[in-house]
Amino acid sequence: MNELRIAYIVSDLKRVGPSNQTLNIIKNSKYKKNSMVITLFDESKDDTMIDEYKRNNIKVLCLHLNRITFILTGQRKLVKVLDENKINLIHSYGVKPDCMCVKVCKKINIKHIITLRNYPKEDILTRMNFIKGRIALKNHLKALLKCKHVICCSKTIYEKMSNDYPQKKFSYIQNGVDVDKYKSINEYEKRELRNKYGFDKDKTIYISTGSFIQRKRIEETIKGFIESKSNDVLLLLGDGVLYKELKEKYKDYSNIIFYGKTSNVEEFLQFSDYFISSSESEGLPNGVIEAIACGLPVILSDIPQHLEILEELKGAGVSYNLGNIEELSNIIANKVELNSDIDIDINITYSPFVMKNMSQQYVNYYTKVEEEKNK
Repeated sequence: MNELRIAYIVSDLKRVGPSNQTLNIIKNSKYKKNSMVITLFDESKDDTMIDEYKRNNIKVLCLHLNRITFILTGQRKLVKVLDENKINLIHSYGVKPDCMCVKVCKKINIKHIITLRNYPKEDILTRMNFIKGRIALKNHLKALLKCKHVICCSKTIYEKMSNDYPQKKFSYIQNGVDVDKYKSINEYEKRELRNKYGFDKDKTIYISTGSFIQRKRIEETIKGFIESKSNDVLLLLGDGVLYKELKEKYKDYSNIIFYGKTSNVEEFLQFSDYFISSSESEGLPNGVIEAIACGLPVILSDIPQHLEILEELKGAGVSYNLGNIEELSNIIANKVELNSDIDIDINITYSPFVMKNMSQQYVNYYTKVEEEKNK
C-alpha cells in the first residue's frame, strides 16, 4: 500500500476560520509530514496565515492563478503539482477549490474529500450579486454531489444537506479550537492585558469577532448594545465590506470601539467579559467556541448552529430570537439575570470542539478512505 500523501487545496490562507481549521487538522495529524497546502491564488500581504503554517513546518505552494488562468490553465497546473509531489489524496474547501478538484480527481483518479464549512444556499447568495451567486451556487452544489466524501463542519449543516439531498451520503466532523491558545486567564493577567491595550480595568467589555458582512448582522449587535443604555464597552474585531460604513455611522458612540482585524484575537477575548454573535447563518462558528474556551459567557442568536454549541456545552451562554433587538438589549441590560444562567466552571476540553479531537476524527476518516481505496 502506498504511503498516504495529502494535499489541502484552498483559495488562499486568509486569516479566517477555515484557514485556522485546516492548520489545526494538519499540525495534529499523524500525516503531517506527508501533507502540503496548495493555494490557488496569491496571498494578501496584510491578511494571511502563511507564516503560521511555515512555523509549523507545513509546506505551502501557490499556483498564482487569477480569474482567467483559473479557467484556462488552473487544472493543468494543479495536476502537475500533484504528480510532482506524489499526492494520492486531496482535501479541499471553498467554492473554487471544490469545483476544480472534483474535475481534477476524475481526470487522474485519486480520492477527494471536501469539508463543507457553510450551508451553500445561505452563504453564497449573501456574498455575491444575484447572477454570480446563482452560478456559483449551482456549480458548487454540482461539485458537492459528485464528490463521494463530503464532511460537514457541524451537525446542523449535515442535517440541512441530508434533508436537501437524501440520495447523497454526507458525514460531519465538528470544528475544534486550540485550547492551548484559547484559554481563560486569572484576574491579574486580565488586568495586565487590559493595561497593555489601554482598556479600563473596571469596565465590563462585550466583544464580537465576526466579519463585517451582511449575514453576520454586526449592526444588530450594535443596536442591541445601544438600546440597552449600557455604560459598558462594546469591542468589535474584524473587517469586511460593511466595516467603514458602520464605523462612520456609529462614530459618535465613544463606548463602541471598532478595532479592526488583529492577529491576536485570543488576548482580546481573554480580557473581555461577554461575547455576542447576532449571525443569521454559520457553519460552526469558531469565534463562539474560542470565546467559550477563553471563559466568556456567550450571547447568541438562536440559529441552529449556535444552539448546537449551547446544547453540547450547557451553561456556556444564552440565546435570543434572531432579529429581536429588544430581547438582545434586555439581556445586555440585565447582567445579574444573565450571570445566573451561566456555568462559570464550564470546560470544553472533552467536547468535540477541541482541535486535537477534531484532528483525530479527520485522521480516522483519511484512514477509512485509504483502506477503501486499496480494497
